[in-house]
Amino acid sequence: MSLDDIGNDVINTSLINDNNYENKITINNYNASEFFTVYHGSPNIIKLPKYGEGNPFNDYGLGFYTTRNKELAGEWAVLNSGKNGYINEYTLNYEGLSVLKLDDKPFEVWVSILMSCRRGEYADEYQARLNKYIKMFGSDFSQYDVIEGWRADDSFFSYIRDFASVTLSLEKLKEAMKLGDLGMQVCLKSNKAFQQITWNKSMLAKSSQFYQSAIMRDDDARKQYRQMKEKTKGTLIFDLIGRDY
Repeated sequence: MSLDDIGNDVINTSLINDNNYENKITINNYNASEFFTVYHGSPNIIKLPKYGEGNPFNDYGLGFYTTRNKELAGEWAVLNSGKNGYINEYTLNYEGLSVLKLDDKPFEVWVSILMSCRRGEYADEYQARLNKYIKMFGSDFSQYDVIEGWRADDSFFSYIRDFASVTLSLEKLKEAMKLGDLGMQVCLKSNKAFQQITWNKSMLAKSSQFYQSAIMRDDDARKQYRQMKEKTKGTLIFDLIGRDY
């Protein structure tokens, strides 16, 4: 599944004045009785992930972030320090878990969740526009045990600032979010989910192997964004939220 599959069409703007709009994007529960191998990149060996720890301002809020892509976990393990780290391998039992699969939802929903969780610093006027957007397109995801969705990096803040300042359209925002191919995350949110993950092993992630690829991924994404043409072509934020905010 690629980011292209998230809401192949932008939401019909004719719906934005419908008082029942939020009900039209209600997120449904998803359950699976399957075991998956997931990986967590870290400077440390983590045999027992602890519920309630971590950064509450990550992509999907407080949680334990994993991926099914071992190579990406290797990059995450070394990216912040530039030193060797570890790829921690786990088995996650999905049986009985409520899973929010954001790749099945409209792009607007995914971005609104990122906006609400990742706290950027924006001008007051821009923040007011983003708050209106979140109110219109956001959904309550607190009842889910696991969230599966694409990863965003710190470039997200500049993309959102441009979107809020009407210098980037919704369609071009979606295009920008694909840059760097940051991969899919599996985020454990509930105590129940933490009880159903089991450590298998930890593997050394060498900075000489993973650090340069992580830096190149970020540099390439930023370069492609600078070179992007017609950034305002398409649906602008005012087309979605109006000018009364």
